[in-house]
Amino acid sequence: MIMATTSIPHRWKYDVFVSFRGEDIRKNFMDHMFNDFKQKGIHAFRDDRELPKGEEISPHLYKAIEESRFLIVIFSQNYASSSWCLRELVKILQCKQMGNPKHEVQIIFYDVKPDVVRKQTGSYAGAFAKHDVSNRTEVDKWKEALSMAANLSGWDLQDMTNGYEYKFIDCISKEILKKLCDGPLHVGDYLVGIDIHFDELDLSRFIGSDKVNMIGICGISGIGKTTLAKAIYNLMYVHFEGSCFCEDVKEVTKRQGIIQVQMHLINKILKTEDLKISCVGEGSTVIKQRMAYKPILLVLDDVDHRDQLKALAGSATWFCPGSLIIFTGKDKQLLRSHRVDEIHDMDFLDEDKSLELFSFYAFEEKHPSTGFQGLADKAVKYVQGHPLALIVLGCFLYGKSMGQWVSELERLKLHPNEEIQRVLHLSYDGLDLHQKNILLDIACLFVGENREFVASVLDGCNFFAVTNMQVLVDKSLIMISSNNSLEMHDLIQAMAREIVREEFIMTGKQRRLCISSVIYNVSSEKKVAMTEGVEVLVLLLRESSQKVHINANSFALMKNLRILKIYAEEEFYQKVELKGYNVKYSGSLYFLSNELSLLCWHGCPFKYLPSDFYPENIVVIDLSYSNIKQLWTTPKCLRSLKIMKLRYCYNLTTTPDFSEITNLEELNLEGCVNMVTVHPSIGMLKKLVILNMRGCRRARSFPSKLEMDSLQVLNLSGCLNVSQLPEAFWSRWWTSIPDFIWNQQHPQRSVLLEGLHMLKSLNFSYCNLVQVPDAIGGLSCLEELHLEGNNFTSLPGSLSQLSHLRRLHVDDCKKMEVLPELPPSLGIIRARGCTSLCSIMGSKPIMSRRSSYLSNCPKLFKNLAIDSQVSILETQCLDSSVTSQSSTNQFSSSFLRYAGIQNNRCGLFRLPGSSIWKMDIIDNGNSIPNWFTNKSMGNHVKVKLPLDWSFSKLKGYGICVVFKRKKPSTDFGYYVKNFDGAYLGECNPFYYKEYFEGKPIKIDESDMIWLQYRRDTWKWKEAKNFCTFCFKENEGYEVKEMGVRVVCDEDLNQEAADLSMFHDLPTLSEQSGALCLFGDMNYHTEWSW
Repeated sequence: MIMATTSIPHRWKYDVFVSFRGEDIRKNFMDHMFNDFKQKGIHAFRDDRELPKGEEISPHLYKAIEESRFLIVIFSQNYASSSWCLRELVKILQCKQMGNPKHEVQIIFYDVKPDVVRKQTGSYAGAFAKHDVSNRTEVDKWKEALSMAANLSGWDLQDMTNGYEYKFIDCISKEILKKLCDGPLHVGDYLVGIDIHFDELDLSRFIGSDKVNMIGICGISGIGKTTLAKAIYNLMYVHFEGSCFCEDVKEVTKRQGIIQVQMHLINKILKTEDLKISCVGEGSTVIKQRMAYKPILLVLDDVDHRDQLKALAGSATWFCPGSLIIFTGKDKQLLRSHRVDEIHDMDFLDEDKSLELFSFYAFEEKHPSTGFQGLADKAVKYVQGHPLALIVLGCFLYGKSMGQWVSELERLKLHPNEEIQRVLHLSYDGLDLHQKNILLDIACLFVGENREFVASVLDGCNFFAVTNMQVLVDKSLIMISSNNSLEMHDLIQAMAREIVREEFIMTGKQRRLCISSVIYNVSSEKKVAMTEGVEVLVLLLRESSQKVHINANSFALMKNLRILKIYAEEEFYQKVELKGYNVKYSGSLYFLSNELSLLCWHGCPFKYLPSDFYPENIVVIDLSYSNIKQLWTTPKCLRSLKIMKLRYCYNLTTTPDFSEITNLEELNLEGCVNMVTVHPSIGMLKKLVILNMRGCRRARSFPSKLEMDSLQVLNLSGCLNVSQLPEAFWSRWWTSIPDFIWNQQHPQRSVLLEGLHMLKSLNFSYCNLVQVPDAIGGLSCLEELHLEGNNFTSLPGSLSQLSHLRRLHVDDCKKMEVLPELPPSLGIIRARGCTSLCSIMGSKPIMSRRSSYLSNCPKLFKNLAIDSQVSILETQCLDSSVTSQSSTNQFSSSFLRYAGIQNNRCGLFRLPGSSIWKMDIIDNGNSIPNWFTNKSMGNHVKVKLPLDWSFSKLKGYGICVVFKRKKPSTDFGYYVKNFDGAYLGECNPFYYKEYFEGKPIKIDESDMIWLQYRRDTWKWKEAKNFCTFCFKENEGYEVKEMGVRVVCDEDLNQEAADLSMFHDLPTLSEQSGALCLFGDMNYHTEWSW
């Protein structure tokens, strides 16, 4: 179920409004009628006040007429003598004609005949003779209203019951009660979030539509499909000439047959009770023929089979234009195939609405009771926005003590709530065998994994994964994230794991052995019961005193094993011994199932795989951190194998033969430090996308023939013998590589390479390169280039041709002197520790619209500091007039050029669309510039806000601190407090530790200055009167002086000189300093010297 911040207001405030002449029938007929209404639960408006002497009808009566569904007019002898009654009649007929919402007007002739009313004869003629004198302007309108009302079908007391009033009243009230039962459905006492769905569906477009609209509402069990459908029905049924809500079609069909649903639909719409249907076909024919003549609202709730759709709403052509047909169900594909116009997916409630709904049932309030906030948050987190589960859990915990709450929430971690599980199980029951297997496999080991990867593994198990996974998506049992990974709601995963556990309890046979999950409470030294029935074995490796004992001999029993995953979640970057982990092996590995689709065994203690191990359908082999020495001695035909990971297998000296593994897409040999020989067949892997040989420092033998047409990622970082690579590796893009590329000679070869045109990531870091050839510019698809730690002095100008390059890493290239012009596509340049870097070429500034990391590049700063001839563009984010060298030091002008900053007049504060929102400077200095209008000695400064202060005028602020280091420290920063002590924000510059790291504190340590200008002040909305900037107290440094300036709209209108943030800033030292810019879209520029 799903719920709304406020319950949907009832369309009608009253069921009935009665217009009558009080002096004729108030004390007899009307008293009896109102009492009968009350007994039958009919809510009637009743005004017992005497008629006012004035002629004007009171506004509250007009409103009561508008808010009543049934408008009853009782014509009696003296009805027309009352101008009040006649005005009521005009209003009633106006409401009927408007028809939005749809009122029903009922006429009763008490002791007067219709013709008297229609023609205004008898007592009505006498009444109008008086009105002609006193109300002449309204007479024509009243006469027309009487004639119109008399022509409506009505009840005549004398004709219907021969004058017996009690029988007459009973007939009227029963008729009204019958129609009221066609009205709003009970939805729930407390709805949360329903209005969001109304807005998303835009329901008003269905009123008066000129076509048949068919929409679906989909989601898992308990998500609120039926509740939303009922709420829509209650809101919309008055706008249609007929309406019907067929609840729980699946269950009614199962118990009573689809004919029962057809009869309910037909009788409700046609307002008949005696229609009989002999077969489904006849029912469909009746629906098709009879529904085509008036626009209706039809809701078919919880449909789960196309036969139900065919029998009840086979096509939009069955219905009259203007009709709205709503289906609810768990299967989106079922509704798509029925050609519904749109499908509305039911999402889980967000955290705030979840807490609100839960609190209503747990505390009968909108918020948790005092002392229960933390526990309520835990309960809501456990349920993760599932509406029905929130209600069930709230009711379960209602009235219990805090200690009981703690106990119950702990119990839920191991044993899911049975009522919640029972509801969710309905979604599982509707799956076929393959779909159930896939769901359970995903719940046990594939949540968070890539969709295509999982589909490949499960296809290796002959589960037809692509189609069946889409069924699970359509039934909202799994979700596909934006990065194409599989996601599953925690309650669904808990249900699936409970099914796995119950499967073992009920049958005694364990198909899935998931030791890593909460399904099994493995006690110390517990042996894993490996039986023939086990298909999936999952063990999460982690450091623990509790051991799981695995006897490798038992693998001989598991002939049906299709997934073996013994893994460490943490990714190590060295060979790790898993002795301290929660597994203990014994026996010998002489058998592994040939049914395996996935073999992942991190830290496998055995040196060889079984000789007869030949898993023809295997998709993944991952033996990282293992003792494996050789995979197999003769070639294996493994056409399904797509991924092979042998990371940090120190015993591995050669790769396997890849001749018959033609579909391999990823090969990861990272850290195989003793691997010398790379089998030549690796060069023929035409589908290989990723090749990672990072750290294979002894690898010498590479293939001379390469046809890696699909290769996108190549990582040879740390391959110290990369000089042994044949020219074939480079010949298309890096043609004819002589000895000037590396420090040692190697023979040239003339083999041509047709591949590498798809390469997106190339890593040649720490490979002793002394030059990068100009032909690298031909790698047209390259997006990421790593050349860290090499010995070249420059990079080729052809880099500017790499139109897709996004990242360039040249950190620690200590001999590199020049950076060439870089392509506009580049988003990140990292050149930290390039101590010889002197200049950056190109017409566009290096830091313009890209993140730049230029820490510890002292020569670059020195060159800029002495370059006084640069052309200064108008700066974007600094307010100093940098065109005047007399008012700005050389550093700032040079830096602005390279930072690409334009507009020199306080653009950081002036332009709301500017991407830069913070700037920091650290350098030697001992005084606060005059630009900072609020100064104070010590570690805090009080800032008085303007008299006409408002948050909308705030543009940002600047802060300057003079400090001296005393001890190594990382806790450096300030916080801001409001006038009442409330928190307004803080800042802890992350680069502080990095900048001072390795810099000893001298006895005569000089003062330092830190400046910061920032405009991200959204936390200042509550600021008032004054605020205080406080630097954190720390033994690691001494704060000597602080300065602050708050910048508002009026400051921007002052002269530029008054806003010169750099005007009297000390000339920055060439010895050391740092400057950082931060902006939107992860923009970050970091420069230190």
